[in-house]
Amino acid sequence: MINSDDLNPLLLSAFTKEITWLEASTRFSLDELIDTFYRTRERTRASLDGLTDAQVAYSSTVHPFWSISESVSHLIFTQGFYHNKLLDISTSQLAHAVEAARGFGEGSQLNVPASELTSSLTTATNRIHVVIEGTRKNHNPEKIEVNSAFGKCTYNTWLLLMLAHEVDHLRQVVAMRGISHTSE
Repeated sequence: MINSDDLNPLLLSAFTKEITWLEASTRFSLDELIDTFYRTRERTRASLDGLTDAQVAYSSTVHPFWSISESVSHLIFTQGFYHNKLLDISTSQLAHAVEAARGFGEGSQLNVPASELTSSLTTATNRIHVVIEGTRKNHNPEKIEVNSAFGKCTYNTWLLLMLAHEVDHLRQVVAMRGISHTSE
């Protein structure tokens, strides 16, 4: 697993365009990227433990974060985008996701019950696990596609982008979890 002291500055330098996402994705091995994504996703799922429907729906008027419901439902929905990108850049015969995000912020939903968020995230995690394991060994590491938002992308780049997205929303979920407990 990539230590957050190493990962966070790398993600920041790519977000701020100090380096390209392609360059950032070469800093760690594919196995490290995958392991870190899996562990980060588990932290996202574990952050839902013990929350009430009111807590996952809580929205702060003073903090610039989405509710937990919005963050997690958005992660689940946008996973289809990364699912398809990993398949597009590999030689896998797995099926593409039917619904996939096309723009920023898509798929966020208000007031999804905590148990439904947990169940849906578990299902989504199982799906992306199948895609990652089904493509990690059948992709051409030299294959590059150009994306209008992220520039040149390899298989590793798409994994890093998916990880960066997960890290960003995990931060929001953790922050909102703390705020929602104090606002009851």
